[in-house]
Amino acid sequence: MSFSLYSVSGKDFIGREEIINELVKELSSKNKIGFSLSGIRRIGKTSILKETKRILENSGITVIYISVWSIVPSTVDEFTKIMNRVTISEFQKKLSTKFKFEHLLVTGTKALAIFLQNLKLSANVTEDLEVSVSYVRKESDDVEAAIKKSFSLIEDLSKMTKTTSVLIIDEFPSLVDLTYGTKNQKIGTEIVQLLRTLFEDFRNTKLVISGSFRDTLENLVAKEKAPFYKQLLLREVSSFNEAEFEKFVKHYLPTLKFVGKDTKIELYKITGGIPYNLQLIGKEIQYMKLKKIDKKKLYEIIQNVLQKEGNQSFKEVIANLSPSEIKVLKGLAKSPELSPKEISKQEFIDENSVSACLNTLEKKVIIKKIERGKYRFTDNMFAEWLKTQDSLHLL
Repeated sequence: MSFSLYSVSGKDFIGREEIINELVKELSSKNKIGFSLSGIRRIGKTSILKETKRILENSGITVIYISVWSIVPSTVDEFTKIMNRVTISEFQKKLSTKFKFEHLLVTGTKALAIFLQNLKLSANVTEDLEVSVSYVRKESDDVEAAIKKSFSLIEDLSKMTKTTSVLIIDEFPSLVDLTYGTKNQKIGTEIVQLLRTLFEDFRNTKLVISGSFRDTLENLVAKEKAPFYKQLLLREVSSFNEAEFEKFVKHYLPTLKFVGKDTKIELYKITGGIPYNLQLIGKEIQYMKLKKIDKKKLYEIIQNVLQKEGNQSFKEVIANLSPSEIKVLKGLAKSPELSPKEISKQEFIDENSVSACLNTLEKKVIIKKIERGKYRFTDNMFAEWLKTQDSLHLL
């Protein structure tokens, strides 16, 4: 069985039955409820979203999936272009005439109206596309109208084709980084507010968003003054439970023999049940053509994986942390049972600073508080990588 470091769906999608069933059931129903998924990076949010998309499409629902991280450069005109391109592509099966968004971009200004008229689209859909194309081609600078029409295009195509649609925006909080104009002004907050207003009136389209930080999504969804309060249900994506882990091993490593009763338990513990970590280690096992594995060999594999993939996986996390936060994490990685006071002494940091760092790191979902004065990493592989870097004096 081949391993993948990207999102998976279909026969290679393992577990998550409860959250998938809830998403499919609610998004297929006549109510207006949407969802907000939170979970640390590489926990499997995108795979859940794409598996949901696959199942919904099999029942006739049109699903538009956009990852904000794929918007390069992070500008409104690029966002508008990708939104319209994906929307038109997903609705192709339900349109009488086939066309691509790129066809509209290369059609002359005067000929565009005639071209759209020949496509036999509704008046609202035609207007949505005219305004969007005008903005992307720099013929208009009305950024708010362009964004509004990009979102409205989904709803208007749904009305025109008399179908239900779902808009999925992966890594939604990154919308705040979108810019426009020659001065690269940020407009993300305004986009969130506009989307919220539009979805109050949409009848054919439901919304699903995702993000890595639960606090950020709670501010968008759960609080009384939040933009999507009572519009989206907040759900947290957790690591594989033991049953899901067993399914993963059986599916991806069906012939591998675990030597010693604790070896498989140690694999679950060290990966934290995080699908991406399991894929990394499984890929290495497959590459080495191993038929059996004990705890010693498992730790050799983990070190190999960290040497090959650790920098790519974790350097970005480190880049967004302060020197004090890194020191606190190094202390926890070496000795998970350390109290804030003990970390202060070991890493030569003021105790108040340690407490402040722990609070910030918890909000960033890098660590999790398990009891008063006790924390653990949300990703054990990150802790192992930190120990390796510290021993090599690279941090």
